[in-house]
Amino acid sequence: MANIIDQNYAAYAANDLEGILATLADDYTVSPFGGSPWLTSRDAARKLYTRHLVDYPMDRTDVLGRMELANVTIKREHSEPGEGSKAPAADVMMIYTVRDGLIARCESISRQGDEAAALAVVAKQLEAYNVQDLDAHVACFADDVVIADLNGAENLHGITDYRARYQGVFAQYPNNHAEIVNRLACGNVVVDHERVRRSPDSEPFEVLAIYTIKDGKIARVDFVK
Repeated sequence: MANIIDQNYAAYAANDLEGILATLADDYTVSPFGGSPWLTSRDAARKLYTRHLVDYPMDRTDVLGRMELANVTIKREHSEPGEGSKAPAADVMMIYTVRDGLIARCESISRQGDEAAALAVVAKQLEAYNVQDLDAHVACFADDVVIADLNGAENLHGITDYRARYQGVFAQYPNNHAEIVNRLACGNVVVDHERVRRSPDSEPFEVLAIYTIKDGKIARVDFVK
């Protein structure tokens, strides 16, 4: 999975249009994270990148952080425009979904919002989760919180259902504990790579939790498992 993402970046840096297109699925989709797609095919990508390689050359892209799980790669990066570029420097997070060895979806997150506050509320909810303080944990989430699989089904809506779910989790797994493997942030979005154990002697499992913060509380969590 990592190789196809790296190939895509290398092709862009080399101004290699065919190399870029060779990394993309036929139904390649581009969208802002949580927003509507604005590109939905490799044919459309050909037209887009034909222009971009001329108008938006990059001098360099610095990877500030990276995490991978299942078919998803998330990169936090800073790009500096090349000579003659129409684009300013950019601080972004990119979420890539790979299917059958090709990039099927690319979602971007811009650095907007209070990043320090977003990091603080995510850290606070995790601390409460690990000591099973249900009230403190639930207080970090918005009344209309949504829990979903990344680019999949929304499987929980609202703080009442959220409280009920985690009241059950804490009762069933009194030694449940989540360890942070990696954490990335960009604006009002924080991504945790978590290793979770239901008990000290149980086999751990890993998830990526993508937290979207609004008005100081977690409004949505998208999971990669």
